[in-house]
Amino acid sequence: MYGYTMHVPAPIEMYHRLHQAVLEVIDEHGGADGLLLHLAYPVRDGFDLTELWETKEEFDAFNRDIFAKAAERAGVPMEEPQPPQVEFTPAGLTTPRVFSTDADR
Repeated sequence: MYGYTMHVPAPIEMYHRLHQAVLEVIDEHGGADGLLLHLAYPVRDGFDLTELWETKEEFDAFNRDIFAKAAERAGVPMEEPQPPQVEFTPAGLTTPRVFSTDADR
């Protein structure tokens, strides 16, 4: 497994806009194979994001094939320096059921 976490000093509304664009690109083209966990939450000065993937290669493919298209669609500039990612190797992951808050918005 591969994991990373990052702090993004941007409004949570930007996350929602970008997340919606990612879902649209996935619906249109497929992708996100290997994603095990996506967790984002607002903090005082932006939002934090943590993801777990089956492999680093699948994460890299997602960034190349899905995220770049979604960022363009959402109007999020990618040429600026990106927030640093803290990479880690997960010791374990338990997911007893599927849960999504996207339907609640």
